[in-house]
Amino acid sequence: MEAHIASLPVVYADESMNSGQNLLDPNQPVFSVAGVHLPDDLAASIVDEIKADIPPSQKEPKYTSLVRSSGGRKALMRAFAQLPEGSVRVSYAHKGFMVTTKMVDILVEPLAHQDGLNLYENGALALAEALHLTGLVSGLEITHRKMQEAFVGWMRRKTSTDDLFDSIAEHRKSVAAQSKKLAHWLELLEHCRPVADATSPEERDDSLDPAIPALYVIAVGFREDLGDFRLVHDDSKVIDRHSTNLSTVHLLPDPARPGKASRQAASHISFADSRDYPQLQIADWTAGAVRQWATWLAVGGRGRFAEELGSVVDAWSLWGVWPPNPEG
Repeated sequence: MEAHIASLPVVYADESMNSGQNLLDPNQPVFSVAGVHLPDDLAASIVDEIKADIPPSQKEPKYTSLVRSSGGRKALMRAFAQLPEGSVRVSYAHKGFMVTTKMVDILVEPLAHQDGLNLYENGALALAEALHLTGLVSGLEITHRKMQEAFVGWMRRKTSTDDLFDSIAEHRKSVAAQSKKLAHWLELLEHCRPVADATSPEERDDSLDPAIPALYVIAVGFREDLGDFRLVHDDSKVIDRHSTNLSTVHLLPDPARPGKASRQAASHISFADSRDYPQLQIADWTAGAVRQWATWLAVGGRGRFAEELGSVVDAWSLWGVWPPNPEG
């Protein structure tokens, strides 16, 4: 068995800006994770070229340090140009919008399921987008933020269920003063109190962390090309806690595809220090590039290099949790 695992193709993965379940950290609005499948010699050559351009005192060329200088940015773009097509896959998430999608997943979907409705086939994303829009209307930003903070606090066992539904009611009242149509979707959330009461604290643990679903999508994508493979992830406590679930998820039903099993991901997951594997260092760079580009999209501001990255990272992107553009 060990010999079989050792002979499998390897994908290396790393994250950028994972604040865990704290999805409302204003300093980290976007999360990304990247998977890299590269031959050892090519990966080592790319990393060695980067190292030749940085001071010897900088032992490991991290994305956050490289991107600070003009030389580092040019070196990164040269490195990205050497990555073969299909060798990198990335997932990313707008954390604020992900809070809203999780409210639908955790509160509304179970209620819909009880009524025989598969929400993932019939409007889960549209509902999340409608709820998100209630926070973009002028004058409603504060109550929308309070609702999100109460939900995140409830998921993290820091606020009560009463606090959560008080905040939902407060936001619904604010919305109703401007749009009865949008307020209707908040009323739906209020009807989900029985679901919240029946959800144990243990069921909520790690449920907000974007790393797990994002990594799953990457693994499924690589499996379509590589078949059976093993995943080496940079040290991660949350992935470690869920590594068994990720490698056996294909034994469980897929809630989005009734009657079918979930797609298979990596067969085996292990962890390593990025200093020991050039592929993990490249995963750090690619995840960082996607995170910087997506952050620029999310918050705006000066972003000449981030805009330049857009033409590169588009080919890597598999999946993104991203809010709708209110302007269409």
